[in-house]
Amino acid sequence: MTSLKQLVKRNLNPFDPSTFRPGNFWQENQDPNLVVDAIHWQILQEIEQTINQITVDHITRTILLAGASGSGKSYLLGRLKRQLNNKAFFAYIGPWPDSNYLWRHTLRNTIDSLIHVPEGQSESQLLLWLKSLPSLRNRSLTKWILGERGTFVRDLAASFPAGIYNGKEFFGVLYDLATNFDLRMLAYAWLKGDDLDKEDLQKLQVRKSITSEDAAQKILGNIGRIADSTQPIVLCFDNLDSIPRLPNGKPDLQSLFNLNSTIHNENLKNFLVLISVVSSTWQANRNTIQPADKARINQVLQLRQINLDQAAALWATRLAPLHAQARPEPESPIAPLTRNWLKHQFPGEKALPRNVLKLGQQLITYYKQHGRMPKFPPDKVKGDGDNGQGTGEQKLASFQLTWDKEFRSVRQKVMRINQFSSPELIWRLRQALEALEVPQITSQFLQSSTYASYSLSYQKSNRTGIVWSEDPNMQSFYHIMKSCQKMVTNQFCDHLFLIRAEGVGQAKNKGHQIYRQIFDSRANCIHIKPDLLSLQYLETYHQLANAARAGELVIDQKTPHLQDLQSFVRQSKVLEQCPLLQKLQLVTGNPPPPPLEEVRRYVLNLMTTQLFIGLMVLIESTQQQFPDLSEQEIDQVIEALCQENRIQVLDPRASRQAQLICYVTP
Repeated sequence: MTSLKQLVKRNLNPFDPSTFRPGNFWQENQDPNLVVDAIHWQILQEIEQTINQITVDHITRTILLAGASGSGKSYLLGRLKRQLNNKAFFAYIGPWPDSNYLWRHTLRNTIDSLIHVPEGQSESQLLLWLKSLPSLRNRSLTKWILGERGTFVRDLAASFPAGIYNGKEFFGVLYDLATNFDLRMLAYAWLKGDDLDKEDLQKLQVRKSITSEDAAQKILGNIGRIADSTQPIVLCFDNLDSIPRLPNGKPDLQSLFNLNSTIHNENLKNFLVLISVVSSTWQANRNTIQPADKARINQVLQLRQINLDQAAALWATRLAPLHAQARPEPESPIAPLTRNWLKHQFPGEKALPRNVLKLGQQLITYYKQHGRMPKFPPDKVKGDGDNGQGTGEQKLASFQLTWDKEFRSVRQKVMRINQFSSPELIWRLRQALEALEVPQITSQFLQSSTYASYSLSYQKSNRTGIVWSEDPNMQSFYHIMKSCQKMVTNQFCDHLFLIRAEGVGQAKNKGHQIYRQIFDSRANCIHIKPDLLSLQYLETYHQLANAARAGELVIDQKTPHLQDLQSFVRQSKVLEQCPLLQKLQLVTGNPPPPPLEEVRRYVLNLMTTQLFIGLMVLIESTQQQFPDLSEQEIDQVIEALCQENRIQVLDPRASRQAQLICYVTP
């Protein structure tokens, strides 16, 4: 028999802050066991009702979803997608790097989302969408493959005789996407706006890529017009605190609402535009939006604080796995916590979900350390106990665990450098440079209206320009090289870095010839070929930075601002091993630590934040982070830390399943 007290000490704190931030709701797999149906139930019902109305009348609508930081907006979006994916297709539209690319960004994110396979389905949203078209509903995929491409195009063209932009090419790409495995990735790349080379365009039988805002708007319009005959598409705009800023420092919400108005004005059918925004951001900036564009909002839904019954239910979902193992069975579903703490901490009997979780984390931390709850009523709730918790060491350990978790998640999702557009890549690099306090960073170094957003510059010991272009199109490469040549010839920079993993063309290409003139003969002009690991580092920081701006990041019971996150990055030196930053000579570039040294750091960070943990739970948690390690190798790390007196086995004579590890305060 294992008591609840023993289980709490042996296991990870079920309210650990690293579980708070849901991030991109499309990519994160929410645990349905952690959902409290009563929380924001009415909001969910109203959105479902709107989707049902669009299904019937096909009229596009816009909903503004507002809530305080920590009210559960992003989590609600994930829940919405998971529960209603059988009624609508969902697209996540995250923050964009440049408002001049908003339509292209929206198209790219929409296609990226539609290419994913919904839970319980074997085919992507995009393929399910195609199959639901009336002209194809009675045709099997086998008939598509056996049929001619021209027949497919004619069938769709006959179904949509007017209003389809570049219909022959558009329908042809949809055919290749659905039926031609060899061309599927190319079709996908074209549809989301990659600037493809001439040979790839010929394979797809199209003349040019979608490289302008107008073309992206019209392709999205095609999807909207075709969607009139299928189930609705929900465009979820989230994390708006990270969008570009206007000269006055305010977020450029007007660009988003221009896009929304265009969707309505162009009479695009079957969309639900769902705009998720922090209430304070909306209140501070709503008057900067044109009245006619605000009038396009059909409904404003406000996420309210939850009541104490819902708060207790939220605690119960987190504690349920421990309760299922406990013998004797706990008397209360929230034991060892008590409702008195909720009443004490939230005297108004209302609370934000995040604050409820943070209170649970504080109390369980105390309980793990002392084997009992704090005396009640307290002067204040403390999570630091007597062991120095809440110190800089623990905050840094908590950040490093959050980084490790995010980095591991990113490495599973970011599989190609061209997964992002060039403006998105340079934006991620800029965010990392800001965290490293690189001086005088300036966007849009290139003097080109088309390619300025591919570049930046900074002034350290001298003026350095950086251009990051991954467009396969050699014509685009030529124009970028011409812009680079102008900057070098006119001495607008002392050093120039070209970051590019894509090829640089053949000797006969004009762009290649200029490239050779710049990067073969000048020591101060360097071409860096980025690797996937570098992009994964940059994307990890990008995700955390966006979460910090939105107030969605929790580190050691605190919600850090962006400046706090940047400080954590510098203290922890998590970007030191990024190869790209090393090649740019912005980090020292020490050799990567031995694999077991990384494991040692992870184990020590985990123990710093958890204080007590069962041996087997420690091993399992470490193997989740380092799946290639054996139990024996992790044992070696734990033994070494014991010998250094950093951790201690409290009951070495007990079985391995019963052994408890304790953190030793330095």
